[in-house]
Amino acid sequence: MLKEYRIKQNKNQKEFAAGIVSQSYYSKVEKNIHRITVDDLLLLLTHNAIPVKNFFEKLEIDPHQQQLNQVNALFEEVTRANYADNSLARFKKIKEKAINLDIEADMKKKMLLIIDGFLESEKDDPETFDFNLRNKIKEELFLMPEYDTYKLSVYANFVDLYDFDSNRQIIKQIVKALEKKKVERQDEILFAIILNVLKQGVEEKKDSELNELIKIGHQIFVIPEFFMYRETLTFYEELIAYRTDKKERHLKKCELILESFEWGGMSAFGKGMLEFLNRYKEK
Repeated sequence: MLKEYRIKQNKNQKEFAAGIVSQSYYSKVEKNIHRITVDDLLLLLTHNAIPVKNFFEKLEIDPHQQQLNQVNALFEEVTRANYADNSLARFKKIKEKAINLDIEADMKKKMLLIIDGFLESEKDDPETFDFNLRNKIKEELFLMPEYDTYKLSVYANFVDLYDFDSNRQIIKQIVKALEKKKVERQDEILFAIILNVLKQGVEEKKDSELNELIKIGHQIFVIPEFFMYRETLTFYEELIAYRTDKKERHLKKCELILESFEWGGMSAFGKGMLEFLNRYKEK
């Protein structure tokens, strides 16, 4: 609600928060990470000329929004599972939860399709691929009329459904579309898309074609929440450089970045990236 009013007033978070709470704290209020006291909320509303009565009347959450909140919470679990040990087992438990959710049939169908997609993405052997499922996910993306947060999020997790050259073209389309119409969480999701396509490009030995993706990544303004993305971008950049000139300093930087994932509590992700490094450091 606060974000909706802020955007309508064409204010950034610092202007809207106005020192009543810090910009960093307010940012997390918008993301439902932090709560806000009644006193601070009333001060924010007053400062930004938002009628208190209208705000609380509009705050009434309808049943559809409650269902969306349940779906979003479940997708947060999916995201966490994607970076954790035993991802496959976690995805299966999340699917059980999804099946039991009391939500609209169409909403549940789409959610289960995406969760099945995550289960499918855990497969390494092409002989076990469910191509019917993969095509359904591609159709889901294709049928969406424009790039919004949901469509970008789905695409970010399933870039492997497309070949590298197709992904490069899709990213160009996304960047152009976002220049015309911004969407929620666009920088975060664009970062994720670029990193996933960089991984694909390294695997396919497309090193000479990866610089344009790295350049787009460098253009994204880095806030603390994006720090892991930026480190991962640097990892790919240094890996590609090492495959080109074989200078040990590039490899050392890759190893330091992977160590930082371990120190930061991302051990499962770091382990997977180390395996990737050892497999693809030679061109």
